[in-house]
Amino acid sequence: MNAPRSRRVPATPRADAPSAAAPFAGVLALALAVAGCMPAPVTEQAAAVRDLWTQFLVAAALVGGLVWALITVAIVRFRRRSRVTTDGDAATLPPQTHGSTRLEVAWTAAPIVIVLILFWLTLGALGRIDARSPGGITIDVTAYRWQWRFDYRDRGVTVDGGPDVDAEMVVPVGEPIHIVLTSADVAHAFYVPQFLFKRDAIPGRSTEFEVTIPEPGTFRGQCAEFCGIFHDRMLLTVRAVSATDFAAWLATATSGSPAPSASAAP
Repeated sequence: MNAPRSRRVPATPRADAPSAAAPFAGVLALALAVAGCMPAPVTEQAAAVRDLWTQFLVAAALVGGLVWALITVAIVRFRRRSRVTTDGDAATLPPQTHGSTRLEVAWTAAPIVIVLILFWLTLGALGRIDARSPGGITIDVTAYRWQWRFDYRDRGVTVDGGPDVDAEMVVPVGEPIHIVLTSADVAHAFYVPQFLFKRDAIPGRSTEFEVTIPEPGTFRGQCAEFCGIFHDRMLLTVRAVSATDFAAWLATATSGSPAPSASAAP
């Protein structure tokens, strides 16, 4: 009686693995699309926020692309398939490798290094945002239900919004604008989208920050903290003008002549 012949199982042809660059291209395209949703920064401090956002976005895209590329290669290249041993028997698993000190050190050290770099970049951006420059003007900003009051310190000018007129902050371009923010009643928040940050106005507490607007323009803002029934009417405008126009506006407002949203302080 003849011995049964062993049946050889043909190996499944391996499909070509996709290019490792494909996941990176997709991640970068998505990152660019998301970055387009950010308002264009109009202050020097907002540029620091934009730069930090971009650095985090690039780091996330690179890490995500690398992970997706490795997963794709592992799925396609090492997917389960029939294999044949030297004895002609079908094997179900490829050769197994257990433990790799180099890999374990690498995937432990790499995240730590990435986090430290991002932490260092964050400290640098915060330093640029919180820096104080000599000169410029100081404006005391008071939030109240449901408008804003801007007191130009040492200039004798107060701008106060009303039911039908939004408060307008007129500032010179290229000069530091030191803002001292507080609230007269409940919690509010000073928010201009193009500034790329908001600051809370808390009753009994002053919050100070500085902005420098390099180019003329008009920028709409609002209260970003729900403060009551007419919260949606708590709007404001920041208008950046040249130094000459600002001096003319300031002289008009100080003299008591009609000026947009401005009145002479008592």
